[in-house]
Amino acid sequence: MKQFISWRQAIPNLFTIAAMLAGFISILVTIEGMQADSAEHARKMLKLSAMLIMLSMILDGIDGNLARWLKGQSSFGAELDTYVDLTSFGIAPAILIFAVALQHRNPVWRIILPSAVALSGMVRLARFKAKDPLRGQGGYAGLPITANAGWVSMFVFISKTPPLPGTVEDPFSLQQGWFATLFLLGTVLFISLQVSNFRYPKPTKNPVLFAPCIVLVALLFAPIRWLSLSSATTSIILGVMYVLLGPLMLRGAEAHKAWKEKRAGNGDTERELARDLG
Repeated sequence: MKQFISWRQAIPNLFTIAAMLAGFISILVTIEGMQADSAEHARKMLKLSAMLIMLSMILDGIDGNLARWLKGQSSFGAELDTYVDLTSFGIAPAILIFAVALQHRNPVWRIILPSAVALSGMVRLARFKAKDPLRGQGGYAGLPITANAGWVSMFVFISKTPPLPGTVEDPFSLQQGWFATLFLLGTVLFISLQVSNFRYPKPTKNPVLFAPCIVLVALLFAPIRWLSLSSATTSIILGVMYVLLGPLMLRGAEAHKAWKEKRAGNGDTERELARDLG
């Protein structure tokens, strides 16, 4: 009887399952925050929900790296990863937006934006599954769904972190003001890019790029407030840089690869010519 999965495949899948649980628990924690009987408890729950989405993102990145290092890639793991993406980076952020944004505006918009986030993520993942047999190894068509999840999570994290001593009370509200406007505009831009034809590189594939992401997420859990806020702010800046520069980075990498292949081909041709002349 053929073994269902080997230990090389089981280890990465355990991280995938952990990522799924983090995303699902994030949804439960958001619901708990919405039903909280005190503002302080609600704040803590919504902040924790944002942190769990980011934790899910790191676990989801680790499973892919482990699968490559252990040579444990499998079609089962690839399918499992798709459900993680939809739950943790599509549904969980949408519910979090519903919980924290647009309460003081037309209730229709409070429904439309989370619905757009969920639908954009679903379309993005369906296209990824149908048209990308390499699972993003050669670059993504459309902005990865994790980018918007990180944007939403870090804005919620900052808004639900108590202000530092000596600062204005509640300077980062998601209800009104410049911070809320930036959050909403960024979310609309991100979910639009998810279903665009712009191509983006896969950052978790490169350990040099992925390792700092692990550190930044770990710092979100730090008890030192200014350190966790700095980590969240840095994550937002890096996310925006990826959105703006990602297509250029991928195009440059592809041009460099084509140049190396052409150079290697010219070298082979020169060696064959030398052998013929000799």
